Amino acid sequence: VWADITHERPDALLLLGDTVYLDHDNHADPLELAKELRTLYGRQFAEPNFASLLADVKARAGRILAIYDDHDFLGNNRYGGDHDPALSRAAREEFVRVFSPVMTGADVYSVQRIGPADVAVLDERFYRRSPGSSRADRDAILGPAQWQWLEQVAAAPRAPFLIVCSSTTFHEFGDESWEQYPTAFERMRSLLRGRSGAMIVSGDVHRNAIYDDSGVVEIVCSGVARNGIVFGSPRRNYGVLTFDDEGVRVQLMSL
Repeated sequence: VWADITHERPDALLLLGDTVYLDHDNHADPLELAKELRTLYGRQFAEPNFASLLADVKARAGRILAIYDDHDFLGNNRYGGDHDPALSRAAREEFVRVFSPVMTGADVYSVQRIGPADVAVLDERFYRRSPGSSRADRDAILGPAQWQWLEQVAAAPRAPFLIVCSSTTFHEFGDESWEQYPTAFERMRSLLRGRSGAMIVSGDVHRNAIYDDSGVVEIVCSGVARNGIVFGSPRRNYGVLTFDDEGVRVQLMSL
């Protein structure tokens, strides 16, 4: 699959999380978490096809925009706001070490202008708490500072397109989504609904889909997954967004 993506010759590569998979979902020691993540990232970056893809993008002066989700943060369906902040910092530090992302202060959310699009990459793990404890919180998922930043991004002088990169789905495709947080969901919907050229590109669920019935266009383009018991068959699961003067063409690759 990484070779297939290389052949697309992307100007920008979005990696929306679960780039590696933690073996343990119950880490309590930041040093042990960091050690395991460092080992997993080392293996992933040594995988020849993945390494070739990154090298090709960089050689063509392209952009690599990445963020973590649960399996490359604290583990399955775990949120930084529910656990020792030292764990979240350890996971973030390992992510920063390997990807060297554009950052906003000490945070890994950012916005970059790429061609006709402002591409906003959100951090939906570091400040997030479980829905049971923050369902009605308008700052849920992102935390107050990141929300304020995103609203400023949306209000800034416009590129023709605004792509909001979300590691989990906005609509309810799987067992985690923005819809579990109704107040924050409506806040995001109000921010993007009716804004020409705005869309959410999301990951997490290891399948592809397009949804627009809520007034917000979501492109689920998710998680290269290997053949195995969980997923059943090899999955390509990537998408290509091609922009021109007339709009954007979306191609979703699947099985």
